[in-house]
Amino acid sequence: MLGTQPDLVREYVETGILRIVFWPVLNHGNPSLYSTISFECAGRQDITLAWELHDRLFQNQRELYAADMDYYVNLAAEVGADSETFRACYTSQEALDLVMNLDRIRQERGVYGQPIFDINGQGVLLGSQPFDVFAGVIEQVLGE
Repeated sequence: MLGTQPDLVREYVETGILRIVFWPVLNHGNPSLYSTISFECAGRQDITLAWELHDRLFQNQRELYAADMDYYVNLAAEVGADSETFRACYTSQEALDLVMNLDRIRQERGVYGQPIFDINGQGVLLGSQPFDVFAGVIEQVLGE
């Protein structure tokens, strides 16, 4: 997805045709949970920080299995988040409850793997796909 996402954003999101919505899939234990809480907390400060953090977490997946709270706080600060605000959110019950609730909804919808891309409820793509595949489905769904 990281390779295709910039093209999707440029061609479809920035033009107002597509909206990317992130849903957590907590199927890798604590790394999934803490990474998703981190995404949420960075996003509360600025959504661009959340996506920058997302990309860093994705690129450093192997580190996440040994990561502690300071790892996430430091990584959030590296992308520009305020450390104290981030830490307060990260340790809050509110952030944990939100992430757990989103994961419950995801399970109720029958989504158990990732990535899954739902295009307007009419076109579903499983797994990472090249830009041309996304473009074809988007155009088919939108009737372009």
